Amino acid sequence: MPVQWGSAQAMQQPKSQAQKGLDWAKTHQEALAVIGIICILLLIGIPYYFHSQEQSEKDAQSALGVGQYYLQAPVDPVRGPFKSEIDRLQEALKTFQRITTDYAGTPAAKVARYYAAKCQFSSGQYAQAYVNFDEASRQLKRTPLADEAALGKVLCLEAQGQWIQAISGYETFLSENPDSFLAPEIRLNLAVAYLKSQNNAKAFEQLKWTAEKYPETTWGKEAAWRLARLQSKS
Repeated sequence: MPVQWGSAQAMQQPKSQAQKGLDWAKTHQEALAVIGIICILLLIGIPYYFHSQEQSEKDAQSALGVGQYYLQAPVDPVRGPFKSEIDRLQEALKTFQRITTDYAGTPAAKVARYYAAKCQFSSGQYAQAYVNFDEASRQLKRTPLADEAALGKVLCLEAQGQWIQAISGYETFLSENPDSFLAPEIRLNLAVAYLKSQNNAKAFEQLKWTAEKYPETTWGKEAAWRLARLQSKS
């Protein structure tokens, strides 16, 4: 009999645990329902999100192609498609700006911001171009366009006659990116900025460096020509 009693107790134990589980589920049925709904939404929402992001990037790339076409399209007062350079730049700018707002966060939107800055610079909107170049240089970091955007920022300062700030911008760029493909151009521009600020000694250093280090490049050859002129005046 003791064996039978022990067996009965063993059979009742799982039943008791199952009952406890049912009781807990009843008590927390609302929470379980919410968790279930969240799981369903995640199962549906995550694939939809990635599909939506992929589609947004495709649409943004398509619009980016249109904007870049505008930049290359011919200007013809009679035949068009653009009657003037201003018309072309404005249409391209609107396209790039729409990409940055409608498809914000996509890789194409980051590139579009750089091109929007280029359009603004070419249109004489230097303050606005500076802001977009600055943002593009951060968003496109460690890419060639980031270096281009950094150069664009300093050119905006030059266009506004801010030579001291431009010198600081060039020096910062060279200290952070000494091996950039833009280094020869940057050094030549820095030399010109030094000349504008009446610092001939610093200009001489940059021209000499550029001419000697990049002798076969366009920038190196121009630096050598400027250096010769500078020496003839001294």
